[in-house]
Amino acid sequence: MTDKTIGWTVRIIGVLAVILFLWSIQWFLPDFYSTMWRLTVEGDLDGLTDYIASFGYSAILVSVFMIVFANALAIPSIPFLTVNGVIFGLVPGIIISWIGEVLGIEVSFRLTRTLLRNQAKKVIQRSNKLEKLDSYSCIRTIMLGRAIPYSPNVVVTAFSALSHISYRDHFIANAIGKIPAVVVEVWFGHDLLRINEHWERLLVLTVIVVAIYGFLWWRKKQANKRRA
Repeated sequence: MTDKTIGWTVRIIGVLAVILFLWSIQWFLPDFYSTMWRLTVEGDLDGLTDYIASFGYSAILVSVFMIVFANALAIPSIPFLTVNGVIFGLVPGIIISWIGEVLGIEVSFRLTRTLLRNQAKKVIQRSNKLEKLDSYSCIRTIMLGRAIPYSPNVVVTAFSALSHISYRDHFIANAIGKIPAVVVEVWFGHDLLRINEHWERLLVLTVIVVAIYGFLWWRKKQANKRRA
């Protein structure tokens, strides 16, 4: 058996294991997927908060699973990050969300690189940034792409998967880059859902975030002018 055959065998077994795991959730919790879908589509963040919290100590695993699941399917994971600060507390919510985002993006990256290269090319072509593909072999570029709050993970993942970056370098860029983005997303979500208690802090956070990212954007613009 060749290395290529072994590799594809391992991938097929992995895919079957994932399908079996997802099916087992449906077996034991028949309304799990439908409830999550309904609450997410309706934007019912209070309902989503109550439903995830209803799992007790297992809510941590449920939240991480949903973030990974969302990233693997290339759909926004923001609703789950938004409610995590309320369910678990601000700092634990940030840590749990960061773990979910890092794991989810790694799963998405590996799936895209091994199974979905043609779909990744279409995503990049629609974004009209095909000429920037080579730059996504750089840890710094991917790190900066991951650090932008509320930006879609799927675009950066598509660029990364088609670039020459190694799995190790992508993990480093992903793990570090998602820290500021997750902090902002969970913190904003926490204070928005509890705006009556934290509106002053939310206002200060908004000003700080806008100032920091505005300054970084200005520096990049100036650097581009100098290079031109």
